[in-house]
Amino acid sequence: MLKRVAMPPTPDDGRAHAVVIGAGLGGLSAAMRLGAKGYRVTVLDRLASPGGRGSAIWQDGFRFDLGPTIVTVPQVFRDLWAACGRDFDAAVDLRPMDPFYEIRWPDGSRFKATGDTEQMVAEVERLSPGDVAGYRRFLKDSETRYRVGFEGLGRKPMHRLWDTIKVLPTFAWLRADLAILGHAKARVRDPRLRMALSFHPLFIGGDPMHVTSMYALVSHLEKEYGVHYAMGGVAAIADAMCDVIADQGGLVRYGAEVDEILVAGGRASGIRLAGGETLAADIVVSNADAGHTYTRLLRNHP
Repeated sequence: MLKRVAMPPTPDDGRAHAVVIGAGLGGLSAAMRLGAKGYRVTVLDRLASPGGRGSAIWQDGFRFDLGPTIVTVPQVFRDLWAACGRDFDAAVDLRPMDPFYEIRWPDGSRFKATGDTEQMVAEVERLSPGDVAGYRRFLKDSETRYRVGFEGLGRKPMHRLWDTIKVLPTFAWLRADLAILGHAKARVRDPRLRMALSFHPLFIGGDPMHVTSMYALVSHLEKEYGVHYAMGGVAAIADAMCDVIADQGGLVRYGAEVDEILVAGGRASGIRLAGGETLAADIVVSNADAGHTYTRLLRNHP
């Protein structure tokens, strides 16, 4: 696999300049939307290829995904491409999976996850007949959390304290304080089913014993949109995003580690790279971890 190389700064063509820190999927999507709005975009990443946690490494002709391997809400990508006047399905070969996946336990038992409710109920009944009623309750729980968490709160900014305070009663009603594993235990008795219904936070490095029960929404998410695989892995989606950015006249620079976000007059004015180079910007978007952004990149502006 050919590594992408660092490129010189984007030529100044008179357009307002947006700098995006991090070539993960979030940073690349922000860059695409800014490019569609007419900005000259520069994306900076310290790695040698795009994708962030969705990137991959190659060895002996084999690809190893470093993070996510499946796509559960393809419409998000289709909407993103459409906002840029492009067709996602023409750029990425995305294929639905059926079954979604199969869980296998050391005792030889298996559990196939699909989008068909009755097939899933049959799987539960085969493993633990006494848990069918509890599983159906879990499905209802999942749909409720999906409506509230994904379609509702997931589409709203929560940067004001009042926005958070307003949803606390709903969180209390849904027992968001309960861990997803604890919620699964409250619905089914079989330890295998408890694992099957609560393992999803592992996709983002979360511990099911501590991640909020709101993550039960993933079960409904899979049922609603299906589970898909992008040929070439999620890294292929990142590559396709970079192609759009290039077509818009933007640039993704690799091997470029941002050391600080520069601030002037109370707003971001650019960035400084680890090597000392500075880039002026009208807009700065950080797709780095929030902790790193505040404690490192904005260390001089608490």
